[in-house]
Amino acid sequence: MVKADVAEQFLAAPLLVDVDLDARQALLAMLEESHATAGAILLEQGEPNDHLSFLIEGSVVIERSLPGGRKETLAQLTAPAVFGTTSFFRPTPPTIAVRASTDVCILTMGHPAHEKLRRDDPRTAEALALAVVRVLAERFDLLDKRVSDFLAQHADDQPKTTEWSGFRARLFEEPKI
Repeated sequence: MVKADVAEQFLAAPLLVDVDLDARQALLAMLEESHATAGAILLEQGEPNDHLSFLIEGSVVIERSLPGGRKETLAQLTAPAVFGTTSFFRPTPPTIAVRASTDVCILTMGHPAHEKLRRDDPRTAEALALAVVRVLAERFDLLDKRVSDFLAQHADDQPKTTEWSGFRARLFEEPKI
């Protein structure tokens, strides 16, 4: 059961700005509310991911464990946000971990609830998929901009700039990279 104040925050989230109210409410009905304290692992690197998570309150750190035990911080998300997107929709374990950096409130949808949504309300399932695609596209654009800006600041390293340009071209031209 999702508490009224949490439901209100979810329904007003920018992620769903293009989704009509009926679809947002149908989506909300498929979600489960949970809370975690700062430091809790919300998504484990290398372990199967069976849920899509909407961060309603608080912030999380996205990190990757490297050989030798070193951790690399990739990003920080502050509510409202969504995570677990790529590993939820693909049958591969996540290559990152998500850790609560503050106490958090999240709403999650597991695979069984998603399958029920797809079967019973395909219009809402499609609206969710489009919202997730928009988030992923924004993240991809941001990654591209950050790498391009970094390379522009290091223009003396022409081989790396050429390598990035070649990779970008392959990404759009080759069906399987």
